[in-house]
Amino acid sequence: MSAIVTPASWWRSLRQPRGLARGDIAGALTAALVLPAIEGSYGLIAFAPLGPDSAQLGFLLGALTAAVATAASMLAGGRGPLLSGSSAALALLLASLVGWLLAEPRLLGADGRPFLPLLLAFTGFGLVLAGMLQILLARLRLSGLVRYVPYPVHAGYMNGVAVLMIAVILPHALGTPTGQPLAWSTVHPLALLVALVSLGTALWATLAAPAWTRRIPPYLTGLLAGTLLHHLLAATPAARALGPLFDPPSFQWPALNTMAPLLDQFSTGLVADLIGPLLVFAALVAMMSTLQTALSASTIDELTRTRRDGERELLAQGVANVAVGVIGALPSAGSTMRTKINIDAGGSSSASRLVFGLALLFALAFGLHLMKLVPMAAIAGVFVAVAFSLVDDWTRRATGVMWRQTLKWRVPISLGQSYAVMLLVAAVTVFLSLALAIAIGTLVAMVLFIRSNCKQPIRRVVHADQRSSRKVRPASQAQLLRTHGRRIALVELDGALFFGTAEKADEQIEREAHNAEFIVLDFHRVSEVDASGARVLLQAADRVLHAGKHLLLAGLPERDARTHSIRDMDVHGRLRDAQFFADADSALEHAEDQLLATLAPDDSGDAPLTLDRTLLGAGLTHDEVTLLASLMTERQVPRGELVFRSGDPGDAMFVSLAGQIGIWLPATETGPTTGRARRMVSYAPGVVFGEIGLLEGRARSADAIAEDDAVVLELSRTNFERLAAEHPVLLGKLLLSMGLLLSSRVRALTDELRAEQGAG
Repeated sequence: MSAIVTPASWWRSLRQPRGLARGDIAGALTAALVLPAIEGSYGLIAFAPLGPDSAQLGFLLGALTAAVATAASMLAGGRGPLLSGSSAALALLLASLVGWLLAEPRLLGADGRPFLPLLLAFTGFGLVLAGMLQILLARLRLSGLVRYVPYPVHAGYMNGVAVLMIAVILPHALGTPTGQPLAWSTVHPLALLVALVSLGTALWATLAAPAWTRRIPPYLTGLLAGTLLHHLLAATPAARALGPLFDPPSFQWPALNTMAPLLDQFSTGLVADLIGPLLVFAALVAMMSTLQTALSASTIDELTRTRRDGERELLAQGVANVAVGVIGALPSAGSTMRTKINIDAGGSSSASRLVFGLALLFALAFGLHLMKLVPMAAIAGVFVAVAFSLVDDWTRRATGVMWRQTLKWRVPISLGQSYAVMLLVAAVTVFLSLALAIAIGTLVAMVLFIRSNCKQPIRRVVHADQRSSRKVRPASQAQLLRTHGRRIALVELDGALFFGTAEKADEQIEREAHNAEFIVLDFHRVSEVDASGARVLLQAADRVLHAGKHLLLAGLPERDARTHSIRDMDVHGRLRDAQFFADADSALEHAEDQLLATLAPDDSGDAPLTLDRTLLGAGLTHDEVTLLASLMTERQVPRGELVFRSGDPGDAMFVSLAGQIGIWLPATETGPTTGRARRMVSYAPGVVFGEIGLLEGRARSADAIAEDDAVVLELSRTNFERLAAEHPVLLGKLLLSMGLLLSSRVRALTDELRAEQGAG
């Protein structure tokens, strides 16, 4: 709101038909009625590593997070109708911490199972640290950085959130019971009808309903319509085709002494031993929560035509995370989705935050048993309506303009670039994460701006500890490369190398020659090299080689005009000791191999690994390794042969024991043009691959090719399912290992994106 609202004026507005207080109460109550099932689902994600026995506790903590965080943020000075709660990204961060803590034997009880009070104490402590870090950032006045995020990034974020909402809620719209996979056997056709009725009613009540009907919030109208239809159909012979009702847990009030068990652990040294991971977790939560809150607040400010104090809101959200940490709940942040429900139903002031928090607590304490009357399909329909409303007006208008101009082959460059950034951010939001989406979107927007205004000869210089090759290596080798990666430098040249830019490139290459042993010059983005540019480049190469360093040239095919320009100037043979590679990834991989050969010569043998020395077998007992080996089949794959092909069913996962396995996108034909095959990643011995296809049950998306004579172990879907049924403990260890592997890949991508952003 633009005007200051006092408590007295807010209470007086209760007597007005369209008063502020009535709108706040209507919006908060609608959100409190619609959100519990989704809030609880975040708790299920966060505490999934504890197993199904903790599902009830996880659900309650997820729902309590939204209530406590929203109320606490208002009491801490937050302004406007912004509602808080957890998110999929924040819940996954907590799940990672829980999984890591479970590996600490001192957090296990006498029966070998997790000692839940102590584990919750540590997760709560991590959240308190995250909240305190956010408060510190607010005091340093750093929240304004979000203003530098371009609008197409905002739009992409909103559209990505809309897609994620629909994807998450889709199984419920089809009547699939919670915890079961989406499949034809679990779909209930009439549940989709209920969801469509809720969706249609909510949209009708929002856009086209008569004014007198809007006394009931549109989303609540949609929820009631779907619930009524469900129970009418339940009285007919078609009842079996309906989806499930909401299954509420029993309510427990949050405990304020959650962190009390920590007091006894300071003297044992356990807190000191775990403070490092807790600080890392706190930093990640603070970053993610701050980013989500800033973007949500910015979006809500646009919807409400107001502007809030960013530092004040960040401080309020920090206090909220301290509050949820005290009760051992989930990380929280300001939320566009929750707030959109609040605003659309009438909420407009900060009082709606407190009303929502209290209403949600009341609903959980006294109304959970009533929610068993609400079908999940009706909730799903309402959430799809909210998702549709998140697609902003600029996206709708820009889509129409792009379509019309594309038909005329006259797409404006600026609009095309902005629209492409929006699509990219939306795609990364859906398939990766919000943080990466913002980083990539902002980076792309900056690069486009720089390209249109100033062209520098050096796009970026990055070292192997920031960007490694696409060869996935065992943990020991990966750690060596992270430690010694500064000895490999990748210099990405950009644009045209001519007399006006080559000197700057020469200076940068010379600087790197003093610090790195392997220097990779990437010509992939170099459009042309004239005689002056080639001469300066050869001088720089001569200094590198005379310094005893290794020079690797990437992206210069033998018959390329740029290669001819350089070789024509190389009358003194200055490049005779340089090595040429097809691309930067191949050059980086070669440099890494050479560096590892000097750092760990004993690891360079050709003897196949045993299962216990692989990433999948690490941490297993001898009996577990033996059992796992009995379920796997050894395959000899000659060089150039396929392990699997794109389009094959994802019915197995593999562990490499010897040789190198490359994952390639096959060549594609689009009209008169043919795209070349592209290597996405390669796996060194000891690495797991193909596990995503097995877990998702989807077809292979790429080719797996043996780039050397290889030996792999294959675990078929049949044996994987047998393992799940007969040896769940071993399965849990394997899933944890695969989770850690996926986390390391995401971390590597994050490091590369961070380096990319720094280059921008």
